[in-house]
Order: sequence, then structure tokens, then C-alpha cells
Amino acid sequence: MVISNFLLSYRGRKLLRYGFGVVLCLGAGFGTVCAQGSLSKIPDGSNTVVAINLAKLVESAEAATLNNLLDRIGFFKYFEKKDLDLQNDFQQTGVDAKGIAVYYRNNRDSLLYGELILPIADIDHFDRLLKMEGTSLPAFNGYSRFRTADGQLLAWNAKELRVLKGEVGPTYFANDSIAGVYGIENIDYAAAAVSAATAAADEAEAADNCADFVLTDSTTMEWEAFDFDTLQTEVQQEEEEPLEIYDSVQDADTNVYDNHINYDSLDATFEDVNKRNDSIKNILLEKWLLHEQEQLLSSKYPCISAQEQARLEKNIDLVRVWLPKIDSFYNGLHSVRSIVDAYYNTSSFSLESGYRDMFFDLVQQRNKIMLKTTVTLGKDLISLTKKLYARKPNPKFAKYLTAETFGYFNVNVNTAAYLKEIPVFFTKNLKKYFGKENEVLELMALGLEIALDEKAIAKIIPGDNLVVVNGITNLKIDYVDYDYDDNYDVKEVHMIKEERVPSFIWMFTSEDQRIFKKVLDVAVSKADASFAGGIYKIKQGNGKEFPLYLMFHEDLVMISNDSLQLNKILYKRYPTKSNTSFVKLMKGSKFSAAFQTKKIPALTKDLNLVLGNSWRAKLEELNNYGNFTLSSKGIVGDRLETDLQLELPTKANNAMQFVINQLLDGIVPDEQSDLDEPIDVTDND
Repeated sequence: MVISNFLLSYRGRKLLRYGFGVVLCLGAGFGTVCAQGSLSKIPDGSNTVVAINLAKLVESAEAATLNNLLDRIGFFKYFEKKDLDLQNDFQQTGVDAKGIAVYYRNNRDSLLYGELILPIADIDHFDRLLKMEGTSLPAFNGYSRFRTADGQLLAWNAKELRVLKGEVGPTYFANDSIAGVYGIENIDYAAAAVSAATAAADEAEAADNCADFVLTDSTTMEWEAFDFDTLQTEVQQEEEEPLEIYDSVQDADTNVYDNHINYDSLDATFEDVNKRNDSIKNILLEKWLLHEQEQLLSSKYPCISAQEQARLEKNIDLVRVWLPKIDSFYNGLHSVRSIVDAYYNTSSFSLESGYRDMFFDLVQQRNKIMLKTTVTLGKDLISLTKKLYARKPNPKFAKYLTAETFGYFNVNVNTAAYLKEIPVFFTKNLKKYFGKENEVLELMALGLEIALDEKAIAKIIPGDNLVVVNGITNLKIDYVDYDYDDNYDVKEVHMIKEERVPSFIWMFTSEDQRIFKKVLDVAVSKADASFAGGIYKIKQGNGKEFPLYLMFHEDLVMISNDSLQLNKILYKRYPTKSNTSFVKLMKGSKFSAAFQTKKIPALTKDLNLVLGNSWRAKLEELNNYGNFTLSSKGIVGDRLETDLQLELPTKANNAMQFVINQLLDGIVPDEQSDLDEPIDVTDND
């Protein structure tokens, strides 16, 4: 229920019915020939490609459970039983029981479209059973064709079903010269109304003043003296006589806009123009999409290379998503791109030189579900990244990851490499974005290079960091505040502040701790900090906020909000039972983070958070979950790899079984989704 409650809604069921249902309905087995056939139809230049290993999905889901899900989301209603007994079994639909399903998206200025390609095993079954509302289209290049009522174009032959859907580019007709070619009129209601109203007002005022108006040069104007001393008196009089002022305004002629603008007519005109524009766009979309389908079916476009097809197909587990060009994906994020362009005062910012493509892989290992991300980097960025993240985790960190550890975060960077390489990298790669200011950028980089002694700084902060969260701590602080008595004299007020917060320790290596100790000793001399029992207590917010505690232990600097944790380490009372999974993950990663999901309910309770009954029930389910982890081994070949993993409850045979069962728990029978205003339904209703 934790998963299903977040995924499912009325619209969510419709999405499942059209998308997830169509994909999961396919059978088992992995067909290389079929996969190559589908992948070879992906046009070069597509900005997103999704490949789905149907065999693995169906194998993991089990046929009975999968059929139950497809029936629940209303998938089988698109197939007629007629003289065949469908028995709500996806294997009876005629869809192939082997291979890979492919979806790709292609974005152009004029037309944005996506196509889903599914294998077919029995064309007779498929033809006889498929039930859709729409219009038949003439066959083309060996494909039967059909246009659905909602504008999708279907094409199928003995091997595959292809579903094409698109929309007109949202900014294509923003250019008036292009819009004019197709008879589209760009109109802004607000701009038109303001313009018309302003013109009407100006016209009325000009008519009244035309006879007396004389152009006067500003240098010949004489200004009347103004008595500012009377200003306050006049303002007070105005405040005391609001009704008289209001009446005087009411007596004035304020109907100039109403006399010159018929807003009902303006509304009607604006609506008519938009209707005409939409009608033209719909006709163009129908025509363009049909032409695009014919081009695709006749293989007029060059497809992705054989090497790219092989990368898409190799070792695919459940689902693989491929972004062929990260720069193209970035260009599609119009709002983000606008912010970056505004910041750099340029429209040429690009990720192309540093980043190539990106893969997302959804993988299942028994009851674990994983999302693996791979980014292909440019040559310069590979070299730089290897230098920056060459440092390994400090093995001393391992003993602080114990059975009591709720979660941790570990990152390891090479400080010396950062200080040495970053100025050069920025000068080389960013100066083209600063126009005439690039000389200033180079000067700044040179100044940093001269001023910074990377080797000395690296001894102070080498770059390995570990943050450990160990449950909840009850913080309490007594402080003095100031208030005023009845005579407006300042008086001291003793205050007590209490709060329950997660207890953390941040630690990092420091071979040269002198600078830290010197700064802290100065703070102690000025009463901004105190030192007792080997631990520094650092004031925050003039003593009104909870303090931080700092301790030097061996070659580690430790900072915490909980002095008790530091005392446990100092006096060797820190828990000794190791969290082996956390330790293994940290030692094998350049970067890693993890937390014990099953501890979230207890942590929430300890924080005294007030939750509703439904949220409490969802949190209780997390007691059955395992660890949530995020890790990266750094650069592998020319790629940066990152893994995200969640260990699901073991009450199902595998992760996919659990996910589908969660979906089934959250989906009411399909007929309920047809209600205009759904109501809660329970077994007792």
C-alpha cells in the first residue's frame, strides 16, 4: 500500500490502462531477432528511447498475477471475445510472447511525437480480437492502419504493432511569420484589452484638452512654489474625510473605458480567434502526423547506429531508458534553460562538450529493486573527474557505522586536485560565456592559483567526509534574553529551549589541525566558545540557538549537535557492533549514502510528529522494508556510474511481484473509475 497509494488515482488508472497495461500484457522469453527489428526502427536524433524486456517483466510478475492486474485496470475491454475464449489471458490476445517493446520520442519545432513498437505473434488473433473506436485508413507498405477516436495512429503487420501519437510544437507558431503562413493569428487578450483601454482614455483626454494644449519646452517652464509644511495637515484631513473624497471621485467621469470598449465583444473576438487557431492546428496535426507515420513505415529516416542498438539491447534487465544526447534533453527544459541563459547573459550555454548520453536501468535482484544510472562523459571531463575523485574512503570511518546507525553520507574528494584543476577548467570552458569579461575571469583564476597552496590546504582538509545519524537526541539550552518592563527599562529574562532532533556527527580527516585549534582558542578567549573534557562547545545565535560540539580524535575532526555521542567516542563507549552492509557499501564507493528504512516509523514517533491515521498505517508498513542506498564507484571507462537501491519486503517472491501486489491493493475494479465523482468503497459498504 505504501507504493500504490502514491501511484494511483483516477487519472493514474487511465495511464496504467493505456500504457502500463499495454506493455505488461506481452509474454515471456527474450527474442534477439525481434529486438533487433524493433531497435532498428528508432530514428536517429530521437531524444528519448525506452526498451522494455517483456520476458523478464512477465517472468517476474507471474501470469496469474499479471492477468489480474490487467483485468483490474480494464485492459481486456479493448479485445472482443467473439468466437474465441479470451479468458482474460494476455497470451490469447495475439501479441508476441517474446522480445523487447520499444518506445521513443522525437521532438521537432513543428511536431512532437512518440511511437510505441510491440511485437505480434498471431496477426489473425490480433485482427479478430482488437476492438477500437475510430476510423480505418488505407493500408501502407504492408501495414494495416487505423486512427483512434483520440487521434492516435495505429499500424500493424504480421510482426509488430506501432502506435503513434503527437502534438504540435508549443512554440512553433510563436513566430508571427510562421503563424501567418498557416493563417494563425497570435493574439493576447490582456494586451489587447489594455491597449484598447489606454487608447480610449488617451483619446478622450486629448479631445477635452486639445484646444488649450500647447507644447512647452522644459527649460522655459516656471514652477509654482509648494508649501510642504501644510502637507501633513492636508493628509490628516483626507484621512478624516474618506466619504467626501469618495463622493468627489464618484462625481468624476470614470466611465471612459466603458464608453469606448465593449468587453463582451472583446471576449467573443478573443474566443473566436482561439477556436479558429485550434481548428487550424488540429488539421495540421492530423496531416503532419499521418505524413510522419508514412515516413516511418517506409524507413525514410536513418535509424540509430548498430553500435547504439547493441548498447540498448546488451544485458537489459527490466527497463532501460536512453537519452542519446544530454544536451538535447537540457534544451527541452525550457524553464531551466531560461534561468541559466539569464544568469550567464547568453543563449549559447551547452552541455554537449562535457556530457554525451545517459542510461537509466531498472533492475531486479530477488526482493531488491535498483535504478542504475550511467553518464558518458567527454574526454576533458573524464580526466578531471578522475583527479577530483581519486581519494578512497578513510578506513577509520568504518567503526562509526554501527547497528545503531540510522543513516550515513560519505563523499571523498581530492582537495589538492580541486584547488589545482578547477581554476584551469573554468577558464578553459566558461570564458566563452562571459564575453568581454573573460579577461577578468582569467585574472581571477591566476590569482587563485598564486594565492592557494593546494598541498598545505590538503593537509588541513584532504576531502574525505562522513556524516553519521544515530537516532534522536533531546536538546536543551538555558539562555538569557532581554525584555522591557512597564517603565521601558531593560530587564534580563532567563529562557529554556528544548527540542528533539536527529543526532549527527560530521567527521573528516585533518593531518594539520593547528588552524582549527587556534581559531577555537580565540573563540574561547572571547567567550564565544568553551572547552571542557576535551570537547569544544561553540555558541550559535548569540547563545540563543543550540550549540555545536567539536572534538579532535586522532587525525579526525568531529563536529556534532550531541555532546553525548562525542563523549562515547572519547571514552570508548561507542557501540562496537558493526553495520556490515553499510561498511561494505562505503568501502567500495567513491560516494555513498544509506539509511535503514525500517527505522523511519520509530524515528517519526521519537520526533513527536502528529500524523493522520492513513499516514501512520503507511509508516508502519516500512517496518518490513530493508535499506535504501545510493552509491557510485566513480568513473568506469568513459562513464560515471551511480546506483540507487531499495530492499522491499520479502513477503512476495521478488520485487516485481511485490510492486504489482501493491498496485492491485490500490486499484478498485475498473467500473469504479467511470464514476464522475468517485466515492470511497470498502467491503462493508
